[in-house]
Amino acid sequence: MLLGGSVPVALAGALLWGVGASLGFPVGMSAAADDPARAAARVSVVSSIGYTAFIAGPPLIGLLGEHAGILRALFVVLGALTLGLLAAGASRPLAPQPPN
Repeated sequence: MLLGGSVPVALAGALLWGVGASLGFPVGMSAAADDPARAAARVSVVSSIGYTAFIAGPPLIGLLGEHAGILRALFVVLGALTLGLLAAGASRPLAPQPPN
């Protein structure tokens, strides 16, 4: 979307970005609820993070876009997504250990 160069490519990129972003919150909630013993605490943390990003993200992108340009502001979003993807592997639960 950011480097497409034409309107159809940019629209397709925006559509794909929107579909991918719309799946993040439900998948995160589902993953947080996997462990029945701590599901409530985990779901509350994931929902707090998600709603904070939902409320604070657009104004911060707008502020950055006003000072640095919207293209650069969207590259910051791309960088944050990349960091999130790299950190996602660390959130996988460890394999259960057999009882001694």
